[in-house]
Amino acid sequence: MSHYVPPLQLHIVSSKGFKKGAEYLLLLQQWFSGDERMFAVPEPNIPLYVWTTDKTGGLPPDIVWKEAGRTALILLVDDTFVADPQWKAWAQRQADARRPEDLFLTVAFTANFTNGGPAFQSQNAIRLDLRPSKDHDEDLRLFVTHSLVRWFQSRPNEKPRAAQLFISHAKANLGRVGGRDLARKLKAFIDSNPAGEVFFDEVDIGGGEAFAATLESFVKDSAVIVLLTDAFSSRFWCGWEVATAKEYQRPVVVVNALEQGEVSSLSYVGKTPTIRWNAVTPKARNDARMHRRIVASALVEQLRLAYDALQLEAIRQLAFPGRTDVAVAARPPEFATLPVPRDAHAPFILLHADPPLPRYELRLMQRQRPELTFASAAQALSGCYAGTRPLDGYRIAVSISDSPDRDARGFTQNTQERLWTRLATHLLAAGAELAYGGDLREKGYTAQLIDLARSIADAGQPLPVGIIQWYAGWPTSAAVDTSQRAGLPSAIKPHWAEVPTEVAATADANWRAHDFVPEHHFAWTLGMRDMRRAMAKDCHARILIGGQLRAVSPWPGLLEEFETFIGKPLYLMGAFGGTTQLLIDVLQGKSTPVEFSAAFQDEGGLRAPLREYYERKQGPIDWAARVERIRKLGVAGLDNGLTQEENERLFVTRSLTEMISLVLKGLRSRLGPKP
Repeated sequence: MSHYVPPLQLHIVSSKGFKKGAEYLLLLQQWFSGDERMFAVPEPNIPLYVWTTDKTGGLPPDIVWKEAGRTALILLVDDTFVADPQWKAWAQRQADARRPEDLFLTVAFTANFTNGGPAFQSQNAIRLDLRPSKDHDEDLRLFVTHSLVRWFQSRPNEKPRAAQLFISHAKANLGRVGGRDLARKLKAFIDSNPAGEVFFDEVDIGGGEAFAATLESFVKDSAVIVLLTDAFSSRFWCGWEVATAKEYQRPVVVVNALEQGEVSSLSYVGKTPTIRWNAVTPKARNDARMHRRIVASALVEQLRLAYDALQLEAIRQLAFPGRTDVAVAARPPEFATLPVPRDAHAPFILLHADPPLPRYELRLMQRQRPELTFASAAQALSGCYAGTRPLDGYRIAVSISDSPDRDARGFTQNTQERLWTRLATHLLAAGAELAYGGDLREKGYTAQLIDLARSIADAGQPLPVGIIQWYAGWPTSAAVDTSQRAGLPSAIKPHWAEVPTEVAATADANWRAHDFVPEHHFAWTLGMRDMRRAMAKDCHARILIGGQLRAVSPWPGLLEEFETFIGKPLYLMGAFGGTTQLLIDVLQGKSTPVEFSAAFQDEGGLRAPLREYYERKQGPIDWAARVERIRKLGVAGLDNGLTQEENERLFVTRSLTEMISLVLKGLRSRLGPKP
């Protein structure tokens, strides 16, 4: 197969009638796929899709089981699910269609779940209905993660193996908090819950056994939980256990239970998830919610590394077929996990999970290991390896907005924001300037770019001045006050648009975009037109994602953003739907979308006065000519450095990794390093 196939996909389903369903869906999404606010650090990046009843009461499409190497369907089942014949029929279809290597996992919030039909009667369920409701969020994360680890680390038709946990702790007690006491309480919790099997040296090493050999045999197959108490770093065997875990590329979670502190920290506990446990009181030491959090964190780290190892091996075969100078590192690169140098320090590529290494870390690594080239997953697929900066001197515009059919495709705001921040991170790592046109609404995409600029730093130094270009069209430009302008990081260069000349005499910057006053909408339309023309003049390529079907103008905003860039490289990600998908349909010669018509844009006559006012001022909107121009352009007319087959993958792929890598590959091929 010539394109990337993820080794694992998760689908999580809940009825919209389930009152806590939306909360639990977001909790699991951020747990398994990553928090959209944590874009610059390694975290779980497992492809995950969220499904629920849509606004019209419709159910999700059937799961595409073969889209990944293995697929898990997780159903959050409450009474509203069981009482709905359509949901029961949908669930049975999925159970019947799944492959032997796939997982159908029921999480029951009601004792009535078995009334859902045969699909719910033949598989063991996670019975949260038997657990206190106050613990449902922590139990949900723990028990679902445990089930996924058991399933994913076992081969199809093989009896699932329990997850192995190793508690690394210092027995010495230098204060009120003792590692042995904490370890015993944590072990007792694990033993009494479906949370894996735990190694405890006092119990699991028999008299006369070789101590080091036994420890090593358990560490190399386990997720290691480090109980970091004041005495931990001073104990030889504690340091040995952590270093051995790193050597075997094992998952490590650090539980920071320091009371007074350490004389010297252990260097090998770095690049690991860390949890704070203030366990100085007996009540805190017996906190079951903290136990759940610790164990769930160790298990999800085990799942992440198992996924990353398979993902990176698949990418190695695609990006470096037949080559022997490429190593795969499931753990994030650090000095403790770098591969052994080859003969005569021959050049070598280390393939690791996203995100890319920050430049300050890359400098440190290559100072000691100059023969190593580092490439994250998306960098390897695109050929934009760390430090190569093939997009230096190029300015790339990104069009991204929420589409009305995004949620019906299994995506959420969380997914789209993760794509946005990760795409931006990769473009900046490749040396590009990033251009975006938008306003300063709270938690909007412009605000996230500003946060990105503030968050990404190289050894305390900010990003280069002007690396992010913000095009603020009128009247957005007029609405940004002095305090906001002063608060912009130096990495962001604003372009403050002036009021369009056609309306300069009468326009008011306080006019609102959605007040349905024709004169106001006309001024906004011209302001957006000028902004988009300025971006087309200054930028070298544009990426389009999603897009509303109606806008302040009598046409969708992303349509105009596409049109102004014709003649320059264009990249369309179709997975999020919206205007981008409509453009893809036209490029591929399909029937003209009804959304590209005056009848649709008039919205049953509501917006007709806006269009009529525009046409009195600017002339008729020729929808047929606009659509025909795009149709004649065709996929080849995107001129983006991708082949027909690669563009068609970009149109349909739901893998964020593949989306980003295809765009980077096209940009590198089409633009390439400037001479």
